[in-house]
Amino acid sequence: MNGMNGPNMGGGVPMPTPAGHQAELNYIYGMVEELSRQLAENRRATEDIVSGIGRVRNRARTQGLSNDQVMGAAAEEINRQEQNIDALVSILSESLEKAKHSRDANATLLTQFANALAGMLKQFHEYKARHVADVASWHRSYRAQLDEARRENTRLREQMGEMQAHAATANDALRRFRRAYDEDPARWDGRVREAALRQEVRFWKRLAMPDLDDDDPCWSADDDIIDAAEKERLANLERRAAHEQHLARVTTDHHVLGGDDEDEDDDEDEDGLPPPMMMHAPTPPQLVPPGSGPQMGGFAMQRGDDAGLPPPRPLSAASSTGSTGP
Repeated sequence: MNGMNGPNMGGGVPMPTPAGHQAELNYIYGMVEELSRQLAENRRATEDIVSGIGRVRNRARTQGLSNDQVMGAAAEEINRQEQNIDALVSILSESLEKAKHSRDANATLLTQFANALAGMLKQFHEYKARHVADVASWHRSYRAQLDEARRENTRLREQMGEMQAHAATANDALRRFRRAYDEDPARWDGRVREAALRQEVRFWKRLAMPDLDDDDPCWSADDDIIDAAEKERLANLERRAAHEQHLARVTTDHHVLGGDDEDEDDDEDEDGLPPPMMMHAPTPPQLVPPGSGPQMGGFAMQRGDDAGLPPPRPLSAASSTGSTGP
């Protein structure tokens, strides 16, 4: 069986058509289509002519006209058509001129629009190029600043680590020094002896000057062992003791007013006042045996038995003499 691209193609297997043959076939197909279209147009024109002749013959047959009359009627119709054609030609010419003018105006507008669009595109491309360059520059600057900040942060962290290491070393050395300094027996004995001597001096000063107030400048040496909070607490204790004494005095006066005259004579002195309240004197220091070891507070002392009881002291003095501050 002969195939399209060559004789004796076995099995009907299609083969690819060469490019040259395909182009020639496409050209032939195009010519055939063009001829078919032209033939269709000629057929329509022939049909129009035949239909026109048929109309003329039918009109001549129906009206009984001769050939000359038919030709005269056709001439008159053609003349009327020519007049209409002249008017139509003038209208079409005017429309053509207007169309040409509109075309020129539209061409001018299109040219201006094309120029404006080209300018806009040029400006847009320039702006895009500048924007891309600016963004790239900003990114480079940002990355450089970020890298610098990271390096600075790393350096500061390294410094902080070194400072913490040095601080830990210094703190450890300070702890060892304080431990060795506090564990020194000679220094500890000196601190104990100094505290004992200060307490002894404070005790004898309080004992020798009972008439001085607690806030007297003479007792300014107590600031080394009594802080502001302790002084406030002692002041509160003194105010509470004064309030209790006042309540006790009011109660005593109430009982005195309700009793007999003998009780009044017994409870009042020669001036008509109640007897003052006696305050307990502090216990004097006791003697500590030599073999009992060092005690907090210094060396113990003992007064003579014939010295009698010491005068009363303020509450702050009683609280301060028993402490062992540094």
